[in-house]
Amino acid sequence: MSVTISSLIDRPDFIDACAAWTYGQWGVGSTRTLESTLERFRRSAHDQTIPLTFVAHIADRPIGMASLFEDDCELRPDLRPWLAAVFVHPDHRGNGVAGLLIQAVEHAALQLGEHTLYLTTKDSQNLYTRHGWQHTGIVQYPNDDLYLMHKPLI
Repeated sequence: MSVTISSLIDRPDFIDACAAWTYGQWGVGSTRTLESTLERFRRSAHDQTIPLTFVAHIADRPIGMASLFEDDCELRPDLRPWLAAVFVHPDHRGNGVAGLLIQAVEHAALQLGEHTLYLTTKDSQNLYTRHGWQHTGIVQYPNDDLYLMHKPLI
């Protein structure tokens, strides 16, 4: 079966899965609630402006996601917009799904007139480097140091 990339605008039935993955992966222990996470993805399904979320799926089964958010790093409010919430279900990792999702977000950002994207990652910098992202610095949170990366869009 082949992987399809769809916007949440076209597949709002995937909102709950996106919120659950995001909250489970990054939200527990943060100031965000599951309800605020759900609301963020509901906004992603509203129109063709930021925020946007893309979902990888096989038929009607979601297997991954990635978002374009206005902000995703409270310590760097000077930077925008962000590739965020890149997640691929463990059963589907290593098959190029993350790359398809990254490309979908980059393309959407370019279509919206954006020229640079940013992201933070704890341990996936090699994935992003393979897709043309560059290391910009470190963002220091109390419990973690995250790699700050950027990509010029051309």
